[in-house]
Amino acid sequence: MWFFGRSRGADIVGKVIALQGFATTRDSLSQLYGILTILDTKATGLLTVDALFIAILSAFLVSGETVAKLTKFSVPSGILEFQLFLGAVSAFLCLLVVRVTWKFLGKVPNNPAAAASFNDELQWLANVVDDRTHYYGMAWWLALSAFVLTLAWWSWCYLAVGAVMIVAWLIGRG
Repeated sequence: MWFFGRSRGADIVGKVIALQGFATTRDSLSQLYGILTILDTKATGLLTVDALFIAILSAFLVSGETVAKLTKFSVPSGILEFQLFLGAVSAFLCLLVVRVTWKFLGKVPNNPAAAASFNDELQWLANVVDDRTHYYGMAWWLALSAFVLTLAWWSWCYLAVGAVMIVAWLIGRG
């Protein structure tokens, strides 16, 4: 289940260990930290895209009349506000992915005697990986939805302007 239960990321520990054969706990921890690094990098990139997208949409929203004069079409502010909302939620979820809220090896006792001492850390990291994978997935879908909406209204406006120009050209010829 998403975001609920103590063992929500438990399946990843078994998969990591299976991938490494008879891996040590240290190798499993290293693999989970590597996955978190990849998620951080991806979320940082998406956060950059979200910020650029939000800036462009804000410019369209704030200076709609100027944009309408330059491009010969205007975008309904409701659509822009919805896209800004999607972008802002996507950016927020990306920030949840890149945050660090724990001490590294914080669940390991001061004097670990055996591999079993790392089990709590492994489980906790598996939960973090699972949660952040879901955060990133939702952020990606929201950003994609906002972008598709942009393509939709941009195409619609240019098709409408093109159709008017073609009709005007046909009337001018006749």
